[in-house]
This record gives sequence, structure tokens and C-alpha cells, in this order.
Amino acid sequence: MRRAALALLALAATAHAQGLEERVRALELRAAPGESAVDAWFDRGLRFASRDEFFTARIGLSVVQHSVLHLREGGGAGPDEFLVREAAPEFGVRIAQAFEGFVSPIVLPGSARLLYGWVEFNRWDWLRIRVGQFKEPYSLETLEETRWWDFPENSVVYMQAPVPDLGVMVHGRIHRGLLQYAIGVFNGNGALAGRDGNSDKDVAGRLIVVPSVVFDWGYDFHVQAAVSATWGRQDRRASPRPFPMWDPATGTEFHSNPVTANFETERVARVSAEVAALVSFLEMKAEFSYHRSVLHFDDGARRPFRSPAFYAQLGAWIAGRRFPLGIPQVDEPLFRGGFGALQVAGRFARMRLDDLLIERAGFDGARRVDESALVVNWFPNENVRVSLEFVRVAYRHGRALLRDGTRTAREDALLLRVQLSF
Repeated sequence: MRRAALALLALAATAHAQGLEERVRALELRAAPGESAVDAWFDRGLRFASRDEFFTARIGLSVVQHSVLHLREGGGAGPDEFLVREAAPEFGVRIAQAFEGFVSPIVLPGSARLLYGWVEFNRWDWLRIRVGQFKEPYSLETLEETRWWDFPENSVVYMQAPVPDLGVMVHGRIHRGLLQYAIGVFNGNGALAGRDGNSDKDVAGRLIVVPSVVFDWGYDFHVQAAVSATWGRQDRRASPRPFPMWDPATGTEFHSNPVTANFETERVARVSAEVAALVSFLEMKAEFSYHRSVLHFDDGARRPFRSPAFYAQLGAWIAGRRFPLGIPQVDEPLFRGGFGALQVAGRFARMRLDDLLIERAGFDGARRVDESALVVNWFPNENVRVSLEFVRVAYRHGRALLRDGTRTAREDALLLRVQLSF
């Protein structure tokens, strides 16, 4: 009897201790007088987190001011202008360390629209499922955030890439990121089109290999290579061209149709291969892109249109670095004992267009574009960037038609970009 009483007393004490521990835990998670149950701090954005980390959130903002000065004598290449390139707030939330949502509208002069908006299940690194509006997994230039492009404007190769679209994607990282994959299905007509006009969809896939992750080379050496591809049926006369044919830096159309399009774009396929490396303070990037589309002309003929393109760039960092798809790392920020970080880079890009549009659709302009650019980027800290770029665009095998009606075989421009981002 005495043993039974002692056992009951021990059980009661244990239960009381467990109940007390649970109450203490609940009190720790509950807001104390004058305190908050949610922590807030600044780390590349304003961040919030519940004490039990069940809920985390982030608020960010990016404002980009852009200026273009055309250096061609006599003008005609386009107006010199100052403009707000974009102002994009960002809102992200993660719940139960498994479900994440992200929304980013973009505000332009005179308009506003949704840039990105998606939800994702990402409990595991090796399997994540995303649904909504986001970038298709294609091309390093496309997937880099606009604010962290190495140049104020991407190369002419960028014009072949798909725009953000509505779809679903499965992606993940395997073996600590040694292999990264993504495959998705998209509407195929871009986010601005709203609802899809047909049942045909685009398929996009990407595979990345990052050997430097396995060898723990850290800041001294980073290398990665990737291949990506898209394929889809269009069956629509959505655009007078298979893809935008104007230079991103100068805005000049180098291949244009002066009359109503007499064809529809039926099928589009893209293939891209890339490599990027950061060795100490030196960086290198190169990418090849190939576009092939099948055009259905009004006379019933179907013809393939082809366009290969590539770019190669080499740069150097002083007191900083940036890994592909990452943000700049500044060793000694301004006002903290340093000057910030400097990045200097040069790039050459080329795009070729076959003769199909000239022969069958009455197109006019250059059939090859060579683009050379040199940029200096100054990062006072990780949130501020000032960029100055010189770009020279040469039009071969034909000339580009400028806005004032004149033709040119070459144009130069200076680009200035100032941005604040967190």
C-alpha cells in the first residue's frame, strides 16, 4: 500500500512538472506586458517572425531610375531620357516551414501590374511545387533579378527568352545543391495576356550542376553550368514577330515588318546552354541560345524560322563579389570604414536571324546584331547601386531603321542606373 501511494505521488509530481513545463512554454510564446509575440528586424528587407517560427514574413522595395544618352551624331536613335524604370514592392510570407507565398506588383509611369505572384510548397529542398505567375526556368540572364543584372540592360540574347507566365513548376536541389532542377508547364502567352486563349501549353525545363558546392570552395571559387529548354504550340497571331527584335539598351528595332503580318507563329522551341564562374575577384559568364519557330503563312505554307545568339562577358570585383542568381556582397560598406564594392565588366553579344521573314513576310532591317558593352558598378552597400554603361551596337547584313526614318549601321549610347533595393 505504501509503495502504491508513493507511486501515485511520483506520478502526480511528474504530471504536475509536465503541466508546469507546458505552461511555462506557453508563457514564453505569449506576449509579456509591453512586449510583442512577433520579432522584427532588418536583413535585406524588413522581416518578421513569430517566436515559435511558425510564421515568417518579409517586406521589400526596389526603385530603379534609368537614363539613356544616345551618342549618335544627328540624333534619330531615340530621345535622351530620364525615367523611373520600375518601382516594385515585395511581400513574402512562409507558414509552418512548408508553405510560402510571394507577391510583387510593378509600378511604372502611368500603369501598374502584377509582376510576380505565386504560392509554393517547399517543405523539402529536393521537392518544391510552385503555382502562380513567375519566370520560366530558362536562361541565366532571364532568371537573374532585374536589380542585380551585371549591366543596366541585358544583352540582345535576352530578347529570345520567355517572359513571366502563369503556370505550375516542380523544382529542387539535390546533394547540397550539386544538382538543381526545374520543370514547369505554362500558358505560353505571357502574364499580360490574362486568361489563356487556347488549350496548348508551354513546357520548360532546366538542369544546373554546381560542383563548387560539394568541394566547399567558398568565396574563392564558384562554378556552375546549366542547360534549359522550352517547347510549346502557339496557334495565334499574337505578335508580328516570333520574339521582340529590338536592342534592350538603345530601344532600336533592328528587324521590323512595315506591313500587317501575313503569318501565325505555330510552334516555338528554345534551347540554352550557359556557364558561370567566380575565381577570387574575377568572374566569367557565357551563354548560347537558339530559337526555332514554325510560321504558318496565309498562303498555307509552313516554314521554320531560326535564330542563334550568344554572349560572353568577363569582369572583376574590388572589395566584393556576387554569385550567379545572388545579391552583391560588400566587404567594406560606405560609412562603415570602407568605400563599398566596385565591379567592372565587359560583354560581347551576337544574334543572327535567317532570311525567312525578309523573303516571305516583307521584313526589313539587319540580319545580324553585334553588341559590345562596358560597365562600372558601384555598390556603396548591398542595398544601393550606381551603374554607368557604354554600349555600341553594330547592325550587319542590312541596316536598322531609326525612329526618324533614317538608317544606321551603328549606334552608341551611355546608360546610367541608380537604384535602391531592400
